Amino acid sequence: MSVLKIIAGGLLALIACYVGLLIKRRYRDRADFFKSACEYANSMSSELALNKTPIPEIAEKFVQGRKGDFEKLLSESISIMKEGGYNASSSEKVNVPILKKEEKKEVMGFLCGSGKSALTDQLAQVTHYKNLFEQKFKKCEEDSKRLGGMYFKLCVLLGLAILLILA
Repeated sequence: MSVLKIIAGGLLALIACYVGLLIKRRYRDRADFFKSACEYANSMSSELALNKTPIPEIAEKFVQGRKGDFEKLLSESISIMKEGGYNASSSEKVNVPILKKEEKKEVMGFLCGSGKSALTDQLAQVTHYKNLFEQKFKKCEEDSKRLGGMYFKLCVLLGLAILLILA
């Protein structure tokens, strides 16, 4: 009977560690998302200012060779824009599990709201969102280092405590 308790405790400890790993990965993915958003805003700013490249071409060029949540969202937003434009129900169709509701609206407003005004207004809008995304990236990176690691360690300790209790 004690062997079964040890096996069950080991499995519960592994599950607790895996939950901690998932939490840590979520924090890291949020930081990666906003890092990609900052890179896209920088790319968009330079392309608009120097070459006056159309926004769908900027997005397609940015997405090439990249895999991530931001790139998927960017591709979806370009397809939404090609279908007929952005509205409030469009942001509900898009699924980005790592973003909060208001963050998703901000990002979709940036991605789908571009290209509807004069060049100087677009550049000002891109600069505004670039600053916003940089702030969010710094906060998410700090949270990833601080909270992600802490939750992972707490879950490992919880797993060890379960193992000791059942052993």
